[in-house]
Amino acid sequence: MQTDLRRAYLIELVGTFGLVFFSAGVVCINYLAVPFGQPFDSPLNQHQPGLAGVALAQGLILAVLLSITLPVSGGYLNPAVTVMLWTMNRMDTRRMSWFLGAQLLGSFLAGLCLRYTFHVDLLQSARFGTPHLKIEAYHEISQRTLFAGTGVELVLTFFVVLAMFCLARKKALTASQLDQDEARRAAWAGGAAATAATLVGFSLTGAALNPARWFGPAVWEAWVIGETVRGGPFVDVLVFIAGPTLGALLAGLFYFWIYRPALPDKP
Repeated sequence: MQTDLRRAYLIELVGTFGLVFFSAGVVCINYLAVPFGQPFDSPLNQHQPGLAGVALAQGLILAVLLSITLPVSGGYLNPAVTVMLWTMNRMDTRRMSWFLGAQLLGSFLAGLCLRYTFHVDLLQSARFGTPHLKIEAYHEISQRTLFAGTGVELVLTFFVVLAMFCLARKKALTASQLDQDEARRAAWAGGAAATAATLVGFSLTGAALNPARWFGPAVWEAWVIGETVRGGPFVDVLVFIAGPTLGALLAGLFYFWIYRPALPDKP
């Protein structure tokens, strides 16, 4: 492997690890903040992060990690964006394959770290912080609700990815060619959009917005906890693979075919 690709691979791995660990960890913290001696699924006390805290944690960590990784690797820490860049001929097949492996491995290692950070009883109540369709919102897991959840993830991911690319505003954009200012602009736009998306979508699907955000915690949930609901941890896999991937692809089509050609050329 070339030295630059090896470095980009490690950067994507570490960045995705941090993104998944913080995003899933804050969900677990919500279940940890209960009165002493009470079961982990007891009503939360005043120390809980709450929905606003979860949204801020996910948005802020995404913004920080993107601002660090974008100028060097440009994979966006998201398999859905990596596939989109490959589809739009902005990333070659070899780089795309290595990035997908790095992002999924980083997610898996984040799940491993969560396993030894929290008590197994808490992880069972929080389901490892894995995004899932919320029974409170959909009442059942069926083909109809799977399609509904996929649509939610598609729409939310579309606007998060679109915010990142449109705020970069570079006519000749390829992901790894952003300078520091463009990277910061894209990163904080994506983080702000992710915060808003989590506020809207967390109570519906968990607002994954990223297949890697789901993958690692789901694998460890299946391994350590097993089937806690009918169908097990992978019953809603369609929502978190197809939804973000289709959303990122639509955002890429909109950006590269409609938005970018409309940008004025710099003198």
